[in-house]
Amino acid sequence: MSEADSPTVVLVDAFSTGALLARQARQHYRLIHVRSRANLSATFAASLPAELFDADLSYADQADDVLHRLAELAPVAVIAASEFGVEVADEIAAKLALRGNDPALSYVRRDKFHMVEAVAAAGLRTARQRRGTDAVALLDWRRKAGLGRTVVKPLDSAGSDDVFISDSEAEIHAAVHAIIGKTNLMLRTNAAVLAQEYLVGDEYIVNSVSRDGRHWFTDAWISHKVTVRDNRRIYDYEDLLSPADPRCTEILDYVSGVLDALGIANGPAHTELIYTAAGPVLLETGARISGLANPPALDRCTGVNQVGLTMDCYLGEGRALAAQPPVYTRHEHARCVNLIAHRELPLPAQLLRTELEQLPAIESIRFRIADQATTRPTVDLNSSPGVVFLVHQDPAEIDRSYLKLRQLEHDLL
Repeated sequence: MSEADSPTVVLVDAFSTGALLARQARQHYRLIHVRSRANLSATFAASLPAELFDADLSYADQADDVLHRLAELAPVAVIAASEFGVEVADEIAAKLALRGNDPALSYVRRDKFHMVEAVAAAGLRTARQRRGTDAVALLDWRRKAGLGRTVVKPLDSAGSDDVFISDSEAEIHAAVHAIIGKTNLMLRTNAAVLAQEYLVGDEYIVNSVSRDGRHWFTDAWISHKVTVRDNRRIYDYEDLLSPADPRCTEILDYVSGVLDALGIANGPAHTELIYTAAGPVLLETGARISGLANPPALDRCTGVNQVGLTMDCYLGEGRALAAQPPVYTRHEHARCVNLIAHRELPLPAQLLRTELEQLPAIESIRFRIADQATTRPTVDLNSSPGVVFLVHQDPAEIDRSYLKLRQLEHDLL
């Protein structure tokens, strides 16, 4: 079949790990890219594999024209390839009568306040919360709710962007002031903030793929964080969870309920939660593949990966999904380590790569910025200069490699 005769697949906002979907789809399909926003930061724009697409269309400026052109191309699938594209992919898929999620519920898959409200309405455990624009009103709610430590964050953002952990009234005032009116990572202006009770417990990350309302869990991780400047909590590392872990069944049952409550019937999802004294409580869910998706590493560890099963959901008629058990099996141990920059300096990417590749458990290194680009002290996921995957059959070897990695980072970053 010639390229002109290949079926067409539409990817919406194929930035960051969305490029993985593009590379896999390009092997058998003609690709059309749709941008949901008129402008993007240079960092995100640079991550788009533009050479893989036959066309790059802007939905924000010409929605009707784009829909008309896509209808003529008769695509076989429309996929949200990043958090940016969730709402537009829902809309386009519905208008073209293609597999997707109900656009009437798109807002609960993006707005964190409505997300938690929808999960609570389904009878699942959630954090106490309030949205608002006025710090005084939020503090009054906090006092009446009997809360102490409080999380203040944007309603619609990603990558731990402007997430503040506030213990005092002054810190809450400062957090609200810092967030309101700012353009967030999703390129939207923060018109309000979300205040939530601080959840005490271990954090877990669960990745899944759904088809026709059935859910398959491809990988789950227990997350470890550290506190940095301004009392910001940042990701340190995540360890791949064993399905035999005593908490795993309860966590996955809870996430299954969350996916149903948010109307995620088709495609990937990335869910973050806290396992509190009362059990799992949602932080947030994204209706897209994980920002740290790494198919080769997951294939080693579990035999499947979220990217491949997402492609099967939309393009493989679910055959690969149907052949999989609902919960993955762990064959090797894995640790995903987020690099932490301690100061501003030109990123020594080549030197870091050379040194890190000597570690016995090293699987891969992915930098978020270019070699010699200026780092900034890490305060969130977006300011982490890179991510390193460690994979090994012996968890002690992963621990040793991790300690060596952090020493290298201390010396070079």
